[in-house]
Amino acid sequence: MFDRFAEDARRAIAIATQEAARLGLPYVEGEHLLVGISRSSDPELKQMFRLQELEEAILAHQSLDVKPELSEKPGSVPLSDSAKRTWAYAMEEAVRLNSPEVGCGHLLLGVLRESESAASRLLIAHKVDLELARRMVVSSLTRSAAASSSRPIGLASRIKRRYWIATAVQLAVMVVLGLAVAISHIAGRYLLIIGGVWFLAALAWFKLGPSSFFFSLGRQNRAKVALIYVFGWFYGTFMFGWLLPLSIGIYRVAVR
Repeated sequence: MFDRFAEDARRAIAIATQEAARLGLPYVEGEHLLVGISRSSDPELKQMFRLQELEEAILAHQSLDVKPELSEKPGSVPLSDSAKRTWAYAMEEAVRLNSPEVGCGHLLLGVLRESESAASRLLIAHKVDLELARRMVVSSLTRSAAASSSRPIGLASRIKRRYWIATAVQLAVMVVLGLAVAISHIAGRYLLIIGGVWFLAALAWFKLGPSSFFFSLGRQNRAKVALIYVFGWFYGTFMFGWLLPLSIGIYRVAVR
């Protein structure tokens, strides 16, 4: 998965990871990502979003001092829950914008979309609006694509198609599972227990599970790509499947 990140995005994540480690922090936060984005973006993107001013504001507030020596293996410091969502949003933005790679522009959009982070609030305070930012990133990507065609144009389309196929299959399985639970004779209180235990397990995985799983896979091949899709499919089902026994259990207890 990390192979899909452009060089500027890799450098941004390396800077953010190093900053968190240098400061002795347990997690990489949105502010570290924003500093990394500022240091790694091309001059055009920096000027568009006044990233230098944002970086100076962060440095002044948190006394961050980025060193020039960068780690070549991002992921040594785990992402916070907020940064995990930022990373996922950046991936979504790359698919949404039909981009072959995840770049600093997508990471910036991910930071903006994570409204709970201090970095997002800082961007908003500096008049960086999500929709306007998305249009500016598209404009920047269009100019970059015209200057370089180093990656296959159809890659993002294939990724998007596979994403929707996997989503459709996942929804179909959820419907089948829901029907199976609905026609079962399991008592409502037991369904509530199953749903509650399942929810706690999903919450524990979200809080304590590895945040750098995809980074640790190294260079991709067909087996690793298949592993990523299978893991993502089971992860999504595991994270939201508890809603089925819980909701049906609540219904059966209520109508009893």
